[in-house]
This record gives sequence, C-alpha cells and structure tokens, in this order.
Amino acid sequence: MNIALVHFTASPIVGGVERVMDEHARVFSAHGHRVTVLCHRGGGPDAVRLPDEKSPDALASALLPLLAQQDIVFLHNVLTMPFHPALTEALWHAMDGLPRVRFVAWVHDVAACNPDYAPVAPIFAKAHPRCGYFVVSPLRARQFAEATGAQAAVIPNGIDPARVLGLPENVAAFAKQRGLLDGRIVLLHPTRIVRRKNVEMSIAVAREFVRRGTPATVLVTAADDPHNAVSRALGEKLRSECAADEGVIFIGDHFAVGDAELAALYRLADALFFPSRSEGFGLPLLEAAMHRLPVFCSDIEPLRDLLREGAVRFSPDAEPASVVALIEETLAASPAFRERRRVLRECSWEAIYTRHLAALLR
Repeated sequence: MNIALVHFTASPIVGGVERVMDEHARVFSAHGHRVTVLCHRGGGPDAVRLPDEKSPDALASALLPLLAQQDIVFLHNVLTMPFHPALTEALWHAMDGLPRVRFVAWVHDVAACNPDYAPVAPIFAKAHPRCGYFVVSPLRARQFAEATGAQAAVIPNGIDPARVLGLPENVAAFAKQRGLLDGRIVLLHPTRIVRRKNVEMSIAVAREFVRRGTPATVLVTAADDPHNAVSRALGEKLRSECAADEGVIFIGDHFAVGDAELAALYRLADALFFPSRSEGFGLPLLEAAMHRLPVFCSDIEPLRDLLREGAVRFSPDAEPASVVALIEETLAASPAFRERRRVLRECSWEAIYTRHLAALLR
C-alpha cells in the first residue's frame, strides 16, 4: 500500500508530532508499506517538499498529482491547527477531487478549543465528510466533538522501546529477535564464567520461571576468564547443559559486550541478578544502583556492605523456587516495574499497529 504522511514539518525538526510521524513511517515500512513523507520543512533525503504556494487553489493543483499516487494519506494536525491555512484549504479541495484516495486526519491538537489560538478560521472547526478522523486521547476526542460536532475514534500514540532506551543497533536487534521487549521479566547477570560466580543459579532460576509459566529471561554476559583454562571448560559445560533452555541467554555468544553494550543491557533489564558464592568487591551492584535497578544478590560479604538499602538478598545455596518467589513478589510490589511491563505490552508501536493500525489500513 502507498501511504503518505503530511505535516508542516518533519524530523530532524524536533517535536512530538514529528516523532510520531517518524514512528508511523517506521512501523508502516516494517510491515511492507511504501511510505512518503510530505512536509514544508525538515524531512530526510526521501521526503517530498510541499509546494511553496500561497494560493489555496494553486497549492491544491500542485498537491493533486502528489496525492493521487497514494492509497491512503495521513494528515497530521494540518486540518485542525492554523499554521498554514492555505494548505488546509488546499487539502479540503484535494479530498473533494480524489475520491479514490482515503484521507485520515491524525489529530494531535485542536486549535478551535485552545484559547492560545483564538480566534481561528471556521475551516479549523469543522470536519470534512470524506476524511476519517482519529485522535490521540479521549480528551482530544471530546475537544474535537465540541469544536466540530463530529466524532473521532481514539488511537493512542506509542513508543519504540529500543529507541527510548537508547539501545545500540546490535543490542536492539537482538532484543527484538528474542522478545526481550515484550514485557517479560529480564534479569541481568554480568559475570565471567568462573565457578564462584554461581552461574548455575542463574540457569536454575531461569528454568524455575519456565516451570511456573512466567515469561522471563536471564541474560548472562558470560565472558570466559582468559587467565583460567578451567573457566573455558566450565563455560562449555554450562552452555551444553542449557543449550535448549529458552529462559537463559549467554550474551557473549551473540555479540561482544563492551561498555556501550553493557550499559544498554542494564537499561534493558528489570533487575540485577548476582548470585555469587564469593566476591572481592561486587562492581555490578554499584552499576545497577546508577541505573536505578532493583538488586537481587547473594547474602555474602562484601555484597551486603555495598548497598545500604534496597538490595534483596538470598543464600547462594537457596532453592531456585524460593529465589524466584522472592523476585516475583518484590517486582510485583513495584509500581515502576508494573507500569514498565504494561507500557512494553500495550504501548509499543508494534502493539499499537497490531491492535489499531493494521485494521485501519485494510
């Protein structure tokens, strides 16, 4: 399907509408549609500049051949905001003259209900009969109805979690491939593969989540110790034992974990999991604190001295079932965790596309 997205400006010009346009273009393209961005200013190298005409009739004549190539045209705010009245009037003419093309007004703002823009021309307080109107919130739906007397369906905006989290491309691609942004519990165990790090506990905890039917993944950075031949043998043994386990991932087997990747994994994770049997210090606890992550760690010295409050401790020999119960209970009591999980499940652009946009494009 050929889709045009129309707004006064486009990225890299910064703004909320510009960001949503970017995401619409990305998600539509990802689902096989051909997307064209039309704007007066901004836009990437593939954007089409709207004609620089002041006359509504001349602008409409210039727009018609551009819009006639489209199956559906999304009009972001251009019908309800008075930033280019000639463009708004020209689009009204274009909608009358292109009966084969579907037009969708994506209403982020309603100038007719905002005293900052009073008074506005009558064209901004009415709805074109050939255009479908969609608003981004129930508030805007009420304001649109008040201004125009017409009804508009609500389709909320969303986010791209990988973009919001600032994940490098390799981490973002891996996270999407392995479903790490679907709202599951994600635990991060940053460690080398040595016996005292108790990677066996991470594997056992991952299996316990699976047994309980709880969507969860334990990420083990899993660097072999270059100073220790026993480490390499242990790594091979652990990998072979859990090769079929979907709940644990040895990250180092998929990409090199440098500083940027490690920081991204902290942002991706819901909590630090650190079940060591012994430590000389325990840097990951301090790193987790900087990322505002909950910490689940062994009740050993010196870990119990690093964080003065907030860490949830357990014996490194504890039963995996009791550790998982502790993790689930602690996270379930956190409003921040609950909202993060809900946002990932309901508010990603993929979720918005599946629930709303796909049907709109049929």
